[in-house]
Amino acid sequence: MATTYFPAGKSAEVGKRYLEVVKKLPADRSIDKPILPVAVRTTTNGMKAISIAEVKDGKFKEYMKRFYQNILEYFDIEGYTVDFEVFMSGAEALPLVGLEMPEV
Repeated sequence: MATTYFPAGKSAEVGKRYLEVVKKLPADRSIDKPILPVAVRTTTNGMKAISIAEVKDGKFKEYMKRFYQNILEYFDIEGYTVDFEVFMSGAEALPLVGLEMPEV
């Protein structure tokens, strides 16, 4: 999950850059599956955007390379920051403690 923050006054610049980056670095669905491609909201400090993807088995290194190639495209925008978090699914995490994910 990637969470980005930027000043509200930079929204148009970030949006325009997003459209440029999508064209420059098109998605490679052999590496990941988008869960939530992008969602944006306002905060008391500006804007917050999140993106969530499921990385395919054995593709984490490739995913990270593409993630950093993508995110570096934004760092010249003043006030733009990013936080990246890696989560395990319940089905991946439960076996680590000897349990199994139930059918839902």
